[in-house]
Amino acid sequence: MPEGLPKRCVVHGLRKAAARRLAEAGCTVHEIVAITGHGTLKEVERYTKAVDRERLALAAMARLALIAAE
Repeated sequence: MPEGLPKRCVVHGLRKAAARRLAEAGCTVHEIVAITGHGTLKEVERYTKAVDRERLALAAMARLALIAAE
């Protein structure tokens, strides 16, 4: 465990959090892999799926709002 971090922080959890934060910032799966060092794109996609789903839902809701405003 890296020094200075609470015992509840484990490397796996930190890497997962970093992947999610990068996805929230708009990074591509390839960019995230380059930073986190995951072995496959599929591993990162597992972590970024929720972020992608949220982004798509917000975009869909924005389109509905445009239709309602017409």
